[in-house]
Amino acid sequence: MIEAAVHLAAQPRLDTLVTELHTESRRLRTDYAGVAWIGDRPAAGSGMAGPDYTRRAVDAVLFLPDTHWYDVDTLDDVEVQVTAGLLQVAPTARQSQGLVGALAEPTVDFFEHPEGEPGVGLCLQLRGEIWSNLGVSYRVSVLCRREALLRVGDTDTEDGADTDTEADVDVDGQVSAA
Repeated sequence: MIEAAVHLAAQPRLDTLVTELHTESRRLRTDYAGVAWIGDRPAAGSGMAGPDYTRRAVDAVLFLPDTHWYDVDTLDDVEVQVTAGLLQVAPTARQSQGLVGALAEPTVDFFEHPEGEPGVGLCLQLRGEIWSNLGVSYRVSVLCRREALLRVGDTDTEDGADTDTEADVDVDGQVSAA
């Protein structure tokens, strides 16, 4: 079984109320951002991930660590935008960049709460095949009616602990939280 670890590190979530240009209705805009480290996390001192040149499949469906929980019945006019960019390719032993492989276009979808609580949350899907460790920055913007929000998502704790989530993802897309 081929697998690659995926580690999500969220940035602060931004929640704003916006007015639509054409309808002048008030809507909730939430921006989620962070980094998905695929393979190993980078070293704290150098910022570089190790040169693990092994062909690995990536098919990760991961809840955003700070996702809000939404009422699925009021998401009929929701608009979602996702962007992602490659941050790092680990260097080879000769200090050149290694092979990347390929990652398909990232997608975002709403999934039911994993513990059966009411509402749906956002999941980021990354899939492809990689040859080295890499980082992918992501930004997801959600625009919806204010009443669609059931519960506010988690944020950083006061003691400075982060909201990293980690999962091992196998070639079939099965996710197990670590």
